Amino acid sequence: MKSYIVPNLDNNDKQMLHDHGVVFYPWNDTDIIIDPAQLENTLKLLSATATEEATEFEGFFKLVLTFVPTVTMAAPASHHARQYDMATAASRARYIELCSARLGGMAKQALDKITSRKHKLSAAQDLFVKNARHHFVGTNNLSEEALKQRFADEYDRLAAIDKVKAVRVTNGALLVFTDTLHAINPKDGKRHELGSYLIMIRTDGGEDGVRWFNSTRRVRTVQPGMNAPRVYPDGTACVDEIKETLLELIAQFEFATVTELAIQFVETVGEDELSKFIEKWPLARA
Repeated sequence: MKSYIVPNLDNNDKQMLHDHGVVFYPWNDTDIIIDPAQLENTLKLLSATATEEATEFEGFFKLVLTFVPTVTMAAPASHHARQYDMATAASRARYIELCSARLGGMAKQALDKITSRKHKLSAAQDLFVKNARHHFVGTNNLSEEALKQRFADEYDRLAAIDKVKAVRVTNGALLVFTDTLHAINPKDGKRHELGSYLIMIRTDGGEDGVRWFNSTRRVRTVQPGMNAPRVYPDGTACVDEIKETLLELIAQFEFATVTELAIQFVETVGEDELSKFIEKWPLARA
């Protein structure tokens, strides 16, 4: 399975790709992962050509982008465009600058508040995982060789899980690619096709520990681009209980169990408000 790493994209680039239907996954804060089917459209939207370089990670190739200059046509002058004398034009420019600065300041304050809350929550989760992992290591009596064998067995069990198509190990994360997953609507018993997923498991428990990205389709429900009825566009789950369980398992290196629960979570539809949106996903073919 081949994947491409597209480097150095800002939030505007990512939003533009998302708005045009490109399915991608985060690699880090600035880079994204796409599969070969998304390559042509991605380069077209970015106005770029690319060459690929091998990386230390099996199946992952980093793209070196060359951006193609775009020619823009100047809009014809309107006969009704207003003309300003120098004093009015200067005042108008200062007004625009003042309003822009005010709006920018308000936006920054809002973003700072959101980021502060997120950092507090993230710090608490990181501390939980760190303490749980220290407890696991401190109470573990296995020898180094026995531990290595346990981890080898754990990887084999992970790769053998039903509906797991491939597993890739990167620096700090496990990338689990699934077959097509389904969910049954409890109201009528109908089976809906969710799609294939990339389940990203952070080995340090950061960023909620686990994120789900639907590589087949994203659906507009409570937000545009939902990955599943109970998975938000950024890949995070809406249910706190599952996060706590997954973080504790990550702390104990139980990555196969994490994967099993992650798949089960996506395929389980309950009676909550978000679960009812399962109807937005297509019915599974018989």
